[in-house]
Amino acid sequence: SNYDYLMAINSAAGRTFHDLSRYPVFPWVIADYQSKSLDLNNRKTYRDLSKPMGALNSKRLEYFRARLRGMQDMEDCFLYGTHYSAPGYILYYLVRSMPEHMLCLQNGKFDAPDRMFYSIKHCFSCALTNHADVKELIPEFYNPNDGYDFLINARNLQLGAMQTG
Repeated sequence: SNYDYLMAINSAAGRTFHDLSRYPVFPWVIADYQSKSLDLNNRKTYRDLSKPMGALNSKRLEYFRARLRGMQDMEDCFLYGTHYSAPGYILYYLVRSMPEHMLCLQNGKFDAPDRMFYSIKHCFSCALTNHADVKELIPEFYNPNDGYDFLINARNLQLGAMQTG
């Protein structure tokens, strides 16, 4: 299966579920979160996997390139100011199933409700447009055997209220 193939690639790259800094990475594949139903025969439904998340939006990529040109005299210049995977991103997705880890990372508090994971559509939009977000997905999004329980607040955690209500 595609899941097994991607897990094999992650394993070969030294990625593991036992270390959040080397957690397996899975790509965003679907790019259409606006339509009520997906046309799987339409190429626009899918993300262009030949490019990293940071290069999918041409305006944002030009911003990154302009910033890089401005850093040419610096010793540590970079294209993206962030990474596609980091412990905070993993916990962002898994806060409902692993709240104790998020509390440890955030000094005993949950992050601000507006910065918590609440919508795949919103998350993809940010990863496509936000200058500080090029994150990919985690394997849990691709494994139906796990039941997608990580998306459900089964523990009734008090995650706060968003500014929009």
